[in-house]
Amino acid sequence: MEEITAKKVSELIKQHDITRYQKLAEYYRGNHYGILHRPVTDPNKPDNRIINNFPGYIVDVNLGYFLGKPITYTADDETFVDTILEIFKYNDEQRENVKLAKTAGIKGTAFELLYFDEDAQLRFGAVDPENLIMAYDNSIVPNPLYAIRYWYEDEGKTLKAELYTADKIVYYEGTNRTSLIEIDAESHPFQDVPIIEFPNNDEKLGDFEKVLSLIDAYDKVQSDTANDFEYFADAYLKIKNMGATDTETINSMKRNRAILLQGDGDADWLIKTQDYTGVELFKERLVKDIHKFSNTANLTDEQFAGNVSGVALQYKLWGMEQNTSQKEREFKKALQRRIELICNYLGTIGPKYDWRDISISFTRNVPENSDEIATMITKLRGIVSDETLISRLPFIDDPVTELKKVARQNEDEIDLAQFLREPDFDIEEE
Repeated sequence: MEEITAKKVSELIKQHDITRYQKLAEYYRGNHYGILHRPVTDPNKPDNRIINNFPGYIVDVNLGYFLGKPITYTADDETFVDTILEIFKYNDEQRENVKLAKTAGIKGTAFELLYFDEDAQLRFGAVDPENLIMAYDNSIVPNPLYAIRYWYEDEGKTLKAELYTADKIVYYEGTNRTSLIEIDAESHPFQDVPIIEFPNNDEKLGDFEKVLSLIDAYDKVQSDTANDFEYFADAYLKIKNMGATDTETINSMKRNRAILLQGDGDADWLIKTQDYTGVELFKERLVKDIHKFSNTANLTDEQFAGNVSGVALQYKLWGMEQNTSQKEREFKKALQRRIELICNYLGTIGPKYDWRDISISFTRNVPENSDEIATMITKLRGIVSDETLISRLPFIDDPVTELKKVARQNEDEIDLAQFLREPDFDIEEE
C-alpha cells in the first residue's frame, strides 16, 4: 500500500464530493429541491410550493419493516455470546443498528467506527458518510485499505482529520484542506481498519433515490393545483354590454351583493377551465409509480385491511421484502465484520474467539399470527434447535436468555416435585 501522507489526506478530503449526500438528506427532511428551487415565472401569480414528504415515508416504512424488531445473536459457546452481548448492551447496539440503517436508507451507505472511550471501554458509533472517506483494494471481494474521518471546528476555520489503517491511527490538523500537518499517531488493537461500511444495497443507493423525479413531479402538480384554486378565488367578474360601468358602480355591487343589468347586459365569472378529474388521475398514477418503483408498500391503501390473511399480506409486501433482503445481506456482512474486529481485540486481552461462531438472525416487523407460529414451532421441534425456534417468537428478543430461563424453570419444577414426593421426616410405625 502506498504511503499516506498529510498531503494525500488533504487531496482526498478536497476531492470528497458530498453534494449528493446533502441533497438526499434534505429531501428526507422535507426540503425538496425540485419544487423549492423552481423559478418564479410571474411574480403576480400564486406560487405555492407544496412538499409531499415521500422520502421520509419510504425510508421510515422500510426501516421499520427491516429493524422494527431487534436482531438476535446466538452461539453454542454461551460465554462467547454473553461477552459479545455485554459489549453490545454497553453500546446500545439496537439503537446503533437503527441509526446506521436509517442513514444508509437515506444516503445509500453508512459507516461505523470502533474506538475506546475515556473509561477504556470498547465502543462503536456511527459516522456520517459526509465526514468519511473509505479506500479499498482491487480484490474480487474488496478489502478496506484505510479510512479518513474529518470534520471542521471553529466555524469552519479549523480542519481536523484522522487516518485509520490496519494497525494505527494518525491525527492531522490544519486551517484548511491544503495545510494539514500530522500532530500525533498511536496504534490500535483491532488488527484491521476499525471502520465498517454498511451499504444499503450493491449500488449504494438510497431507498427513494430512484424515484426522485416522480416525487418532484408530484410536488409540482400538487403545487400547481393549489395555484389553480387560488386563480379561481381571484377570478375576474366579466360584465357584458355594460360599458358605462365605472369603479364606483362595481364597489356598490360588491357592497350590496346585487347587479343591475339593462337590455342584453350580462355578468359572470371569468375563470380558467381545468380538467381536475384528469389531474387527480395523474396524481394517483404518480403515487402508484412512486410506491411501485421504490418497492415500498402503500400502507394507507384500502387493500391493507385488518383481516388480510398472512399469505395475502406477504404478497402485498413482496416488493418491500426484495429491498429488505438486499439490506439484510449487506447489513449482516457488516455486523460480522463488527464482531470480527471485536474478537480481534478480545484475543489480545483474553480468550480467542471465532466470529463465525455467532449466528445472526433478522425478524421482519409485520403483524404475525401467534397461533400459526406456535403450530410451526411444535411441528419443527426436534428438527430445528430450540434456540432457533425461540428466536422466531415475535415477543422474544434474546433467545439465549430465554432458554436459560426455561432451563432454570425446569430445574425448579423437578426440585419441587421431588420435595412433594419425598418428605423430610420418617414416619414411625406403631
